[in-house]
Amino acid sequence: MRVTDHACGRIDLQLIKITGSAFADFARDEHTTLPERPDRPLYVWLDVGWRYADVADALGDNPAAYVAGEQVADLAASVFHQFVSLSIQHLVHEIGTRMLERWPQLAEVSFEAQNRLWDVVGESDTDPRLKTYADPRPPFGRIGLVMRPG
Repeated sequence: MRVTDHACGRIDLQLIKITGSAFADFARDEHTTLPERPDRPLYVWLDVGWRYADVADALGDNPAAYVAGEQVADLAASVFHQFVSLSIQHLVHEIGTRMLERWPQLAEVSFEAQNRLWDVVGESDTDPRLKTYADPRPPFGRIGLVMRPG
């Protein structure tokens, strides 16, 4: 038997945090509708994929070279909660950079992400930290990214 192609992944990760994410310092054009926010809650649905440089590493014969899906999920969640991103694109790029640094045996990492940002529907007149949010309205933003080393 010979493996001619492969794809690995973790799908349907749902990551949420109330603070520590921004939507700021980006290029605006006529299609940009969201206001800049220096701090916002973030709710992301994320699929993470990866490919090995040597397909034999995907088979698990060499445990030191095998990347378990649980490790990828843990790394993505850790970066999500520790990293203050300027956008979802910034966040998935950071996750990909850290994956490629952590696992040099990977030839490619890929992402399909959806932001499910809540809409602010009310703010306290006396304390700007107190806000009321509602479920986001469709359509949801969708971001795809493929990264390779080098």
